[in-house]
Formats: sequence, structure tokens, C-alpha cells
Amino acid sequence: MKANKVLKRLAKIEALVSDVTARFSAGAPHVSGVLKDLKAAVARVKEAVSAHVALRTTKKKTTPTRKKAAARKKAVKAPKAKTAKRAVRIKRAVKKRAAEQTAPAPAQLAEAAAQESTSSN
Repeated sequence: MKANKVLKRLAKIEALVSDVTARFSAGAPHVSGVLKDLKAAVARVKEAVSAHVALRTTKKKTTPTRKKAAARKKAVKAPKAKTAKRAVRIKRAVKKRAAEQTAPAPAQLAEAAAQESTSSN
């Protein structure tokens, strides 16, 4: 799960626990103590996740950008050539299909000629 999603869920959990703690504070002191411990544990987990996110972002910034840019250029050029070749093939196929659809087949020509000869008699 992504860290931002975890932080959002932990914030929701923390809000729910504080709401439940407010409801049970007067009636049951032993339950409110447990809920306070739970809220503290959620806060500790939240801090640990946010520290982990901060650590990951600092690692990403230290990598040199020149290598990344060179890798991106190579990766971008290769797929363009493939897609261009595919586009040419597709255009040829479309033209061929259009020509086949517009020009009647030899069998259709023979049938049309036979119908004309029978209809004129």
C-alpha cells in the first residue's frame, strides 16, 4: 500500500478512536484508558510511516539526474520506431481493405451479368 494512503487511513483511525474515547470517558474509565493507549499507538505508527516516507524521498533526490535523462531518451526513441512501423502497416491494411470493399469481386460481377441477361430476355 502506498504511504500516503496509509497515512490517510491512520488519520481516520485516530479520529474514530478519539471520538469513541470521548463517548466512553465518563462511563467506563478502564475502557477510556485502553482507548488512550490505542490512540498513542496509532500516533506512533503514523510517525514511523511519515519518517519512512521522508527517508525514501531524500534517497531519490541524491541520484544523479544525468543518468535518468539519458535512460529516458533511449527508452523514448525505441518505442517510437516500433509504433511508426505499426502505423505504416495499419495504413496499408486499411487501404487494401477499402480497395477490396469498393471493387466488386469477380464472382459478384458474374452474378450481376447473369441477372442482367435473364432480366432483359
